[in-house]
Amino acid sequence: MRSLKHVCVVALFALALGSGQPAHMQTPGSVAPPAQTTSIPQKPTLLTKSPLTHLGIVCADLRPVVKGYADIFGIPVPEIQKITFDLPDGKKVEAKVAYVPMPNFYLELLEPVTKSGPIYDHLKRFGLGVHHLGVGVDGNIDAVVAELVSKDGKVTGGKKGGTQAFVDFRHTEIGATLEIGPTARPTMPPAPTTQTGLFGAQAIRHVGLANLDIEKSLQKYIEVFGMSLVPVRRFPPEGWFPYPPGHKWSQTSYVLTNQLTQQGINIEFIMSVASPTPWTHHIEKQKGTSIMHIAVGMGKIPRDEWLRIGQQKGGKWTNGGADSFFAYLDWSDTLGLVIE
Repeated sequence: MRSLKHVCVVALFALALGSGQPAHMQTPGSVAPPAQTTSIPQKPTLLTKSPLTHLGIVCADLRPVVKGYADIFGIPVPEIQKITFDLPDGKKVEAKVAYVPMPNFYLELLEPVTKSGPIYDHLKRFGLGVHHLGVGVDGNIDAVVAELVSKDGKVTGGKKGGTQAFVDFRHTEIGATLEIGPTARPTMPPAPTTQTGLFGAQAIRHVGLANLDIEKSLQKYIEVFGMSLVPVRRFPPEGWFPYPPGHKWSQTSYVLTNQLTQQGINIEFIMSVASPTPWTHHIEKQKGTSIMHIAVGMGKIPRDEWLRIGQQKGGKWTNGGADSFFAYLDWSDTLGLVIE
């Protein structure tokens, strides 16, 4: 496996040009010359017009996790229900589930009950964290699943003629399972219409992916979703990344990054150059490229107050300097997610 000192991870916004060499070939801390990203023509797929609907987050005990999300979203504690998944071999597995509504998205919190199946297997292998990215497809999904299998996906959930399936791409630079299922939400309370807590009523802006190889990840997402390519950029455009006071990260790090748009929600790709950084740390914990964060607006709360309240509620301020226009609050150890 290539060293994490030379390769890494997830980002923030599409900014500044990257490197002519692959990042893992660069000297950590060196400022790289502008990159020439290979042009990939857009080729529509069966998912090109499909919206991103939710993230599925797997945990060992749902009770403290639902309380934690209720606290930071300023909503009643979500109801814990039971849900059954079909497996390709005809068996069924059971899990506990609760939902956190957002205006244009939702979070699906899962605890395996059956000691087998994709939810349980994910928890055993990766621990607390994001298992799947939901993609809305109405009607019979067999053709979509077949296309995804032809692109290296592995079917781990669902049945022929069903309306839901898990197709695992964690072993690729997609970095997650895709859950193909209905566009309509499961039964849950509506999202707040005015700001509650830190995140209630705040729409998702992007899903952030920590990458080992940003070029391969871009190519894989374009292959699966038929997105339009945008150039890889360097952030910051020059100099080093802005981190909070007292940080433990490399002082000569920057990232290669960009965002692709999928039906109104962006997917952000971030690969850090030099180590340690928040993204290399995530990759080490999650054993490779994987979904790290969601980004939302601050609403009416001033940035300093947002950071103060977030840290009081257990979030670790891991990214974004004192004067930056963004910040990460890291709940990955307790809630399985970083929120930007």
